[in-house]
Amino acid sequence: MATEDSEKTGGPERDGGALPPLRTRLGIYGTAFFSLSMMPMASILVPLWMVSLGATPLMVGIAIGIRSFLPLLLSIHGGVLMDRLGPRRVTLAVAIVAALLFPAYPLMPWYVAILCLQAVFGLAQGLCWVGSQTFYGRHMRGHGGSAGYLVFFSNGGCFFGPLVLGAVAEHLGTQAGFGFLCLWAMAMIVFTLLVPDEVKEKDEPERPRRWRDLMPRFEDYRSAIALCAVPVVMMVMIFTFIRIANASVQTSFYVVYLGEIKLGETLIGLLLGTANFIGTITPPLIQSLEKRVPVLWVLSGATVATVVFMAITPLITAVPILFLAAAAYGAGVGLGFPTLLAMLSRAIPRAEQGKSVGLRTSVNRLASLIVPVAMGAIAQFFGIKASFFVVGVALLACTAATTLWVLRRPELKP
Repeated sequence: MATEDSEKTGGPERDGGALPPLRTRLGIYGTAFFSLSMMPMASILVPLWMVSLGATPLMVGIAIGIRSFLPLLLSIHGGVLMDRLGPRRVTLAVAIVAALLFPAYPLMPWYVAILCLQAVFGLAQGLCWVGSQTFYGRHMRGHGGSAGYLVFFSNGGCFFGPLVLGAVAEHLGTQAGFGFLCLWAMAMIVFTLLVPDEVKEKDEPERPRRWRDLMPRFEDYRSAIALCAVPVVMMVMIFTFIRIANASVQTSFYVVYLGEIKLGETLIGLLLGTANFIGTITPPLIQSLEKRVPVLWVLSGATVATVVFMAITPLITAVPILFLAAAAYGAGVGLGFPTLLAMLSRAIPRAEQGKSVGLRTSVNRLASLIVPVAMGAIAQFFGIKASFFVVGVALLACTAATTLWVLRRPELKP
């Protein structure tokens, strides 16, 4: 039953208070829908476009990897800026940058220009997603159901976005595809405007805003990294690295492989969309699973599923089997990611939510920077199939080592 406070705010109870009004929730879930999905959408268009321009596998790998370079350096700073200036201001600025970038791609089909655009796009898209998660952390912290909804809408965008973009690019051409991405980023702007500027605790002091706050500070990075001293945070970061390393395969050479076996953009978009659709409908299973299975085994099992069903892709040429593998991969993502998100949000104070999300995003981008470049080099010299198998074995070994480490930590025992 809703409390008097929840009636005032227009929402049901959550851990530590009431959910925000409906407008705010729509804004948060809308930003989740349009922010994360920009990455898989661009990951269909850019690699296939580069291949059509004559790029080698290593060139494609570098272009995919470089989009994680600036976020690796600046995601913590971006998260701190959201804590300091308010997530709405920062998210709105980077969403506008993303919308302005996409029309520039077809106008500058040169490798150096593509690298520059990819680097800036990676930062803009990454901070859009940081902003959405920071909105969740500030307005809904500790509410597991809200984390599930956040993942539901983010994966929903990752389902519909690639599907529609693939059809647009295949039937209307590359320029129309980049135009559609521009409209997608503009929708991100609209939903950001629905979220209130900032929420403060009663005892949270007012921070004066200065121009020098826009510059990165060593102390911010040191304090963000120091969060890893909390064992739960360290566990989340390690599983995050493994998860994103595997996801970067999907958004790079998975698409290239599907192109090599002559699948069109529409079918490729449908495969990516299928994985994300299954990831959208599986989070509700988490609560019932955790009643029967320790959370560590949910995380480990979900991680192993995503790695295995991505690594075996080069063994598959039949389209129905590709769809089954994509669905199994999506189920692993849908079970693992909401659990990680809720655990991190509960472990960190509200005033440091942006910083913690920035730290997690930096870990994301480290994985996204390393894996595509490494896969590109392996594919260049040993073939694309070998690159899937090498990365898969390495990530399975990391998952096993992390699980053993957690079992030996008394404070993390399932």
